[in-house]
Amino acid sequence: MESKTATQKKITFREVYIFDMEILQIIFNKNINVKAEDKMLFGIPFLLCEKNNKINSFASLILDEKNEIIFQIYDDGSLTNEDKAMFNEYIQNFLTKKRNANFNDVEQLRQSTEQFVHCLSF
Repeated sequence: MESKTATQKKITFREVYIFDMEILQIIFNKNINVKAEDKMLFGIPFLLCEKNNKINSFASLILDEKNEIIFQIYDDGSLTNEDKAMFNEYIQNFLTKKRNANFNDVEQLRQSTEQFVHCLSF
C-alpha cells in the first residue's frame, strides 16, 4: 500500500524567467482566443506554478476596466481547487512585499506591457 505522501503531487511556485515565455504563451492561448485587442491581457507575468516539474499556470499583472492594477491567473486546466487556492495565497503574499513600478504604477505597467507583448510577437 502506498503512503499518502508518496502519491501527493509536488507543487512549487517561483518567479517567471524569460525562458518560460514560450510555455506561458501556450497556456495563455489556451485561455484566450487571442485577437489583437486581447494581447494586452497577457500583461507582465511575474509568478508561475509548477506541478510535477511542469509549468501549468502563471500570474500576470494586468490593468482592469477601471484602469487599476490587478493580477490574472492563467492555467492549463490541471490545477485542483486546492492548488489554485495555494497559488492565490502565494501571489497575495508576494504582492505585499513588491514595491517596484510595474506593481504600483499604472502608466509604467501599461508601457511595460505594450513593449513586452510587442517583443513576444504573438
